Amino acid sequence: MVQVDKYRSVLQTGLLVLWVRLLLRLTSLPVVLNQLSRGSRIGNPDDTEMKKMAYYVDRWLRLFPYNQEGNCFPRSLALYRLARRRGFPVRFHCGVKKGVSGLEGHAWLTLESKTVYEPGMFWRDFTVTFSYPPDSVTHSEVLGLGVQACNRWDHKQEC
Repeated sequence: MVQVDKYRSVLQTGLLVLWVRLLLRLTSLPVVLNQLSRGSRIGNPDDTEMKKMAYYVDRWLRLFPYNQEGNCFPRSLALYRLARRRGFPVRFHCGVKKGVSGLEGHAWLTLESKTVYEPGMFWRDFTVTFSYPPDSVTHSEVLGLGVQACNRWDHKQEC
């Protein structure tokens, strides 16, 4: 029975990786994340089980790489779905840094502001450009600034 559960997990993980890749081709990242967030649970998460699932995701992405630069984007999205379904309130982050040949990007997960299921410390060099779910409080509110959005192309607004 243990073998059957293992193979079911491997197959489900492979299908999830495929689903994530298809969603990324069909729609925007916020829509993909909304879709992946469905079925999120609150409960007692099992870290051992999650590490096993991360291993399966990594194996699938080694067999079928996302692109030549790396697999962090679909990896983080798949792990986001798996973690949320298992009760981990993780956040998805994308970031950029200046590299030798231009901007480089990376994606990773955090749990209570600590990076999780990330191999190495590569993420530290990146400036976060997108997070999901978004913070409930904006940075301007934290700083006490009265920042308002203004569309300079709308002639009815004065900026």
